[in-house]
Amino acid sequence: MVPQKGQVIELVTKAHSENRRIVAPLVGFPGCDITGFSIKVAQQNHGVHFACIKALVDLLQPDIAFMMMDLSVEANALGLPVRFPIDESSTVERHPVETLDDLQRYRRVNILQDSRIQSYIKTVEMMAMGLPKDVLKCAYVIGPLTLAGLLCSAEQVALDSILNPQILHALCEFATDIIQDYAGALINSGADLICIVEPTGAILGPQQFRDFSSFYVKHIIESYKYAKVETIYHVCGNTMHLIKEMAESGVAALSLDSIEFRVDLAQAAEKVPKDVAVIGNISPTRVLKDGSVETVRDAVTILLKRMKPYKNFILSTGCDVPPQTPIENLTVFMQTAREFK
Repeated sequence: MVPQKGQVIELVTKAHSENRRIVAPLVGFPGCDITGFSIKVAQQNHGVHFACIKALVDLLQPDIAFMMMDLSVEANALGLPVRFPIDESSTVERHPVETLDDLQRYRRVNILQDSRIQSYIKTVEMMAMGLPKDVLKCAYVIGPLTLAGLLCSAEQVALDSILNPQILHALCEFATDIIQDYAGALINSGADLICIVEPTGAILGPQQFRDFSSFYVKHIIESYKYAKVETIYHVCGNTMHLIKEMAESGVAALSLDSIEFRVDLAQAAEKVPKDVAVIGNISPTRVLKDGSVETVRDAVTILLKRMKPYKNFILSTGCDVPPQTPIENLTVFMQTAREFK
């Protein structure tokens, strides 16, 4: 099911007219708990990765299936040092770019020839072939500002956004080229949606966010506009000051973090155009991982009641669901959503 222009919002509003909601938790790692594989293996073996996603789809039957969120895959393909714990997501250990001259060594790297990039591309191929046709398949890419921060550190990004904007623009331009190549390959492999994950964006003010994130996100979207694949913009943390800038980037949906980060989803929905979906925002840790079944049921019910007036709402989690989240909490999340009218 490949979305045409506006098809995401059409699916959401159609569901609303049928007295139901689209339900799409950002869940990947609990598939390792179900299958018994380690996260490290899943992030390096496309067959295992797909088996974990399929196990979740079979169990939960969501409307959108996401691959595992991995903010190190593009950086790893460039050659940055990455740590691979057994049962946690991989992380970049060091930020080696100190000057723009340091970028030259990375410009020569074709990330599509990287083995782990290829593993993720093949995972999407298997999702496209092996998951139900009526489930949208969503692939993640890192955001341009966040990749810039992995190259030179998030702290340096924050400083350069004010003191050295020309340097940060150069980093974001390089990052955008990398992301465009990867997004195009994921789309060619069968992704229905691309989710751009930009956690570093939350540290910026609205003008800096517009200059160094949403401006480049527009370029990424433009690179695959003829594929008619739509885009989700996910920024972790408190993004209430950035809603307008995120919505103006041309994406089909905003994925927003949980209430403990002071994200009020109803207030955010008031600021979002009706043709942009709002996705969120049950806490993946406080509610789903650490809460009881009753906690999950209550949180989902309260959010669904609060979002009743908004036809452009998709029920989801505020961010990626961590490993070792009780499977019964995930099933109650879905059951409560499906039963709510």
